[in-house]
Amino acid sequence: MHKSPLSLPYVSACLTLLAAIGLSTHGAVAQASENAELCSPPTQGHLEVEFINNSSQPISFHWMEFNCSEGGGPSLAPGQREKGITRPGHIFIARGQAEQMLNIFKASDDNLAFVVDDRLIARVAERGEPYTEGSCSPRTDGRFTVEFVNLLNEPITMQWIGFDCEVHVLRKIPAHGKTQETTFPGHIFRFVDSTGRQLRSLDVATDEPTYSISDH
Repeated sequence: MHKSPLSLPYVSACLTLLAAIGLSTHGAVAQASENAELCSPPTQGHLEVEFINNSSQPISFHWMEFNCSEGGGPSLAPGQREKGITRPGHIFIARGQAEQMLNIFKASDDNLAFVVDDRLIARVAERGEPYTEGSCSPRTDGRFTVEFVNLLNEPITMQWIGFDCEVHVLRKIPAHGKTQETTFPGHIFRFVDSTGRQLRSLDVATDEPTYSISDH
């Protein structure tokens, strides 16, 4: 339940418990992969931090425990904020309504407010889920043009998987829209929805000039 206004004495029960065993949060850090090991260190001292949801969707914050497992933290509706006591260097991750990892926060004297907004959510969604299929676009000859058709009722993001398997965000395709791309045989394209969930990953071929993207 949201408590407003938030005063210094107010600390949520879960954060009080975490503070008792030593936790803290950190400001915006580069987005980490789900496989990265994130552990809060056993530090001393106390910091008052504030979790802020300036986005249009529910957000949950999770303390990363000493053994790198994902623990508890506040869950905030759009527009809500909550204060808590933690320890320097302790780590929280923020997750969106689709459970996607949005950011990593680490408490310090310079990082006391952990904010999630719609711009952050949009940036994460464009990158999509971590690409783990293990295939990279090959260096081939025979340039041709391929068309991608979005059958969904929402915009989707089009990505190209590079020669080094890195994800490159190309553009958005509007709902029921289409786009053309000049490419090479075997090149890999991926499409994600507004939450970053993968809809389809495919490698193009000259004998199939049109591909449709749907939710199934």
